[in-house]
Amino acid sequence: MLGALRGSGGALLRGGRLAAAPGARLSSSAGGYILMDYGYVEGMLVKRAPHRAAHLAHWQPEFESGAIRLAGAYSPAEDALFIFYGTTREWIEARAQTDPYCVAGLVTSVKTKEWSVVAGADFSSPQGAPRDYATSCGLILL
Repeated sequence: MLGALRGSGGALLRGGRLAAAPGARLSSSAGGYILMDYGYVEGMLVKRAPHRAAHLAHWQPEFESGAIRLAGAYSPAEDALFIFYGTTREWIEARAQTDPYCVAGLVTSVKTKEWSVVAGADFSSPQGAPRDYATSCGLILL
């Protein structure tokens, strides 16, 4: 089952600064965002219960380091999305293979792709886009 989980890439960001998760190798593309999408089995809300605590603990170091910016299931819980910054797709995919949800067969697919953000607030600042940069570009921040 784990061999079938090979995706197409990934990235990490944390605490307003570029940070690699332990063991992650930074690359020339490590400065951007990478999205990871999990496809879930039918009935995930019920089936995940015995694995949820271990799943959250698995990703906790990446949340603490800032590698994962946001993560959560869609509604209904047929898929989930993770937003990473500052690492490689290969590292994210390898880490996903050891996620308790994947090991238990609850994840049917793992897809990663680089995401070029062109509008909106940057997660690296608590207030969104850095005000100095926005002001220099003539943007009005509300």
